[in-house]
Amino acid sequence: MGSCPYCSATTLDGDTICYSCGRVLANSSIMEHRINLQKDRHNNVNAYRMTSAPKRRGIVQTDRGRTKNILKGRKNRFRSLIMLGLVAFIMLSPQAREMTMGKISEVKEFIMNPTSGYLVYDIEADYTLNRIVTLENMDGDSNEYFIETLPISPDIYALENSNAMYTYTDGSQDLPNQKIQDVSAIELRIDGQSLDIPLGNAAIKSAAESVVTSGGHEIWWPGTSGSGNDFCTGGPCVKVKVNLSPNQKITFEYLVTISSKSFTWWSDVDDVDARIPGFSSGIVEENSGTFDDFQNRGDGERTDDFTALRWYNKNRPDHAIDATAANVIAAVSAIDSNLPDGNQNAFTFAKAAFDYIRENIEYYTEEGAGTAALSGPSCLAAGQGDCDEQTNAFLSLLRAKGIPGWYVFGILSSKSYTKWEAHAWGYIQLPMSSEWCNENNIDLNSCYIEASVDVTNNKWLLHTASALIDWIEQPDPNRDGTYINAYYRPLLYSDQDGDFDRIERDRIFALEGPVSYGGGKFPVYS
Repeated sequence: MGSCPYCSATTLDGDTICYSCGRVLANSSIMEHRINLQKDRHNNVNAYRMTSAPKRRGIVQTDRGRTKNILKGRKNRFRSLIMLGLVAFIMLSPQAREMTMGKISEVKEFIMNPTSGYLVYDIEADYTLNRIVTLENMDGDSNEYFIETLPISPDIYALENSNAMYTYTDGSQDLPNQKIQDVSAIELRIDGQSLDIPLGNAAIKSAAESVVTSGGHEIWWPGTSGSGNDFCTGGPCVKVKVNLSPNQKITFEYLVTISSKSFTWWSDVDDVDARIPGFSSGIVEENSGTFDDFQNRGDGERTDDFTALRWYNKNRPDHAIDATAANVIAAVSAIDSNLPDGNQNAFTFAKAAFDYIRENIEYYTEEGAGTAALSGPSCLAAGQGDCDEQTNAFLSLLRAKGIPGWYVFGILSSKSYTKWEAHAWGYIQLPMSSEWCNENNIDLNSCYIEASVDVTNNKWLLHTASALIDWIEQPDPNRDGTYINAYYRPLLYSDQDGDFDRIERDRIFALEGPVSYGGGKFPVYS
């Protein structure tokens, strides 16, 4: 045995060519070979032919003028493996096939965008999310109490203040207002007891009627009809009063079971998966109305409630939303400079403001973030911010143009239901153009969308099934931020001796049981 001097492949004694690269082997008998070749040609017999370089991988030409695929065996083995995998896939259950196709889709998206990060979401998901709260009295001398206010998560519709998405003037059936979050049960577990919490304001239990556990803790759900710490502010809630002796510790659980659907209010065929509910009736730049159209959409209520140039000071010298700040005005000018001259299209500006935050603000977290969130102007100045702060900046830009924008708070999974975090994002209103409304026989007053916008996670006019909504900001009757402050500050402590040892609190989120998926999966790029 020898080796080819050109490609180092193994050769056998007597070989005149290398079957790997197809070249003639130089050896001591090469001249004899050529002489014999000449003789054979002269005698008109089948002559050996010089080989040529291979034209396809694995294909060589033998010294008898024939072609040979030296990789044929390997190709056949590969085909066998493919067939085996196909048979195995067919034998899988429908659920397993769906999951497998979801994984294949994820891999395909990654291959198509190897440098882009993305998250994959389900179109539908049913699950139970558990808040697990642990409290410990760190004061070794005094009894202490702690009152936590837990929101009763609401049902959420694609349009929050209407029975239908659009009201048709020609008498045709209105487009149904789809439910995107359906809360079926809320349960509180404490001291070995399990309490079923009534949904919404269906039932009221006052502080005087509270359930007292074996450990002396108190639970009630008082509704919103009164004022003070014994009542809920801005929406229905559950109150849990924990009474702890010195160094005592307790854990309670608060479980919310929901059916959730992803929903899009955007119908751009190039950027949105058409399978997501809402796609067919969504907004695009071409059918958007102007800044002047807000006043005659939804009776102008969102304009009245959520366009104040400065909003919610959160007991700080600056307001969370502030469209009057110099750097907010400068950012608005920078956005306008990249739009058509004199742009009045509401969608065009809102999307450009969304992109501006995405391009200029980096996400960051730090210990204690959210307890004193930076204002919109401060977030722009710093060039970084967490979810609250980026939302403050985005809404500040919108309000400079009179586009209604308000807060939404909840709990979000960004790791396929394995990791959950408290989260803040926004809702906005956008009008359809008068021309589009008239062409589609839709009453102008109902011809608009109200849509979720999560700038931190690149969700433009998109709600995903892995987001549990606790509370969407309601109009504050006193216009002083009472409602939103109540959500941000759901805790009330005692301090019997004034040394501020009080109570240590830890909270985590975890799934209770499996997640039920449906409708397929789609990616959102980060």
